[in-house]
Amino acid sequence: MNRFLPLIQIIFLSVSVAYWQPFFTFVEAADTRFVMNIGQYVLEHGFPHVDPFTVHENLQLVAQQWLSGVIFWEAYKNFGLDGLLIVDGVCGAALVLIYWRLCLFVSGGNKILSFTLSFIVGLLIAPGIVPRPHIFSTLLLLIEVFLLEKFTRTEDAKFLIPLPLFSIALVNLHAAVWLMSLVVCLPFLFVKNFRHIKFLLEAMVGIALCGMINPYGVDAMTYVFRSYGIEQINSSVAEMLTPSAHNVRGLCFYIFEAFLIFSLARFKVPWRYIFLCGGITFMAIMHGRNVILFYFLATFPLAYIWHDFSWEKFKFKRMPMTILCFLLIAANMVMIVPFIQWQLETASLLLKVLFFIMLLFVMYIVLVLKVEGRILHPDILPKKNLLLLITFFITSAIFIASLNTDKTKPNETYTNAIKFLLRTECPENISLYVNQGAGGLAGSFGIKYYIDSRSEVFLPANNGQKNIFEEYCDFMNGKIYYKDFFNRYDFTHIILTNDSAFLFSQLSDDKNFRVIYESEHVEGYKVIRCRIFIPPRKD
Repeated sequence: MNRFLPLIQIIFLSVSVAYWQPFFTFVEAADTRFVMNIGQYVLEHGFPHVDPFTVHENLQLVAQQWLSGVIFWEAYKNFGLDGLLIVDGVCGAALVLIYWRLCLFVSGGNKILSFTLSFIVGLLIAPGIVPRPHIFSTLLLLIEVFLLEKFTRTEDAKFLIPLPLFSIALVNLHAAVWLMSLVVCLPFLFVKNFRHIKFLLEAMVGIALCGMINPYGVDAMTYVFRSYGIEQINSSVAEMLTPSAHNVRGLCFYIFEAFLIFSLARFKVPWRYIFLCGGITFMAIMHGRNVILFYFLATFPLAYIWHDFSWEKFKFKRMPMTILCFLLIAANMVMIVPFIQWQLETASLLLKVLFFIMLLFVMYIVLVLKVEGRILHPDILPKKNLLLLITFFITSAIFIASLNTDKTKPNETYTNAIKFLLRTECPENISLYVNQGAGGLAGSFGIKYYIDSRSEVFLPANNGQKNIFEEYCDFMNGKIYYKDFFNRYDFTHIILTNDSAFLFSQLSDDKNFRVIYESEHVEGYKVIRCRIFIPPRKD
């Protein structure tokens, strides 16, 4: 059993990331759309310096996510939505497995602690592992921190050699985060060793120089300074808001953060951990998008702090642990039996393979250890309860995934409307107004549109023209009268749903805006209506 334990742990940790994936819906308005459009454009036309997707002319553009776009586009073009989910799952599994190895390293090889911490983090970050460039940038930053930690402990400069290469990858995959490749080095300068500081500073110079190796040079490296810290974006874009304790994800974050602060305060730890944890935690509190960085870059010091943790230090009574054991077995059966009865024929091959692996492992715990007479041993039982708890999470995830095979398929409200337009119109003849989230979808059909979710692109600091994002927010908030707004632009068509209730109602009641298409479908308890309007011609 011990010989196969690392393989079993790898499977468990990989699957833990997938636990929440059945609940992830790749909606039409997913931000991945505009990233893929950039990747497709780069492959077909080269690197754009003027935005090719919107109705605005001569908007300056730094395609700061171009390499991520190429990866997503190639995955989508060859494998459809499954391709995106494969990239998503591989990156998520790689993140958790590298985090696990990092915890093993800093804890001095405490397997139970490292595995438990990694499994919990895998569950907590799974909802954030979506096909967006941050999965690549987080992976690169985690590897960089791992190498910095190895260099600090071993004083072997060979661990710094890959850092400039990671800088090149990061600035092309997600340039807005490139500066973090230097920021995460700073806490590791706080050591009383001149040789260490000298080598690390040289590596940081290499990181800075190699950051220039991108199609946009310094503009890509400094992208963050022109794109973040903008009050209007911070207050309007969901991922830029402070995490809320009124939902499960936010509550888990604050609980984990409190435990981290308590641990750092109770034990003596190296200064690098204090500065690293403090800085990343501050970033996560400011903007929810940084929570994934918090879990990977700020929590691994817990493995160092609690490195002497072991089950043997706790005194468990046999009866309560026995009851817990059989409750966990029953909970597993609750998921396993229905899967066999109802889902085995319709489940995908991957789910079937994972299911049988889990079933065999549950049988091993229940039967083999019972035969050996060790399962009720007070030192053995807590470990087996932990494994039974893990199997319950995974088997329930498999069961839920088998019930949600269509969850990753987007609804086609906007898609059907756009396809209707293309029956009679060529993409190049369409100038479209559609809400910010669906702009990228329109662009994937070759249609020029008003705005998409690249909020920072529509700031004057980046586009060299005007504050289109502010104009859009004023329009959506009613500060700009809808007739005045549409008179500014020569839109040929407007696509709206009743999600924008006030505007949808205004145009529906205005006889000057002609409706040429209408659809309706039910999502849960809500009826979604979509209409295509043709605005009045300008005199």
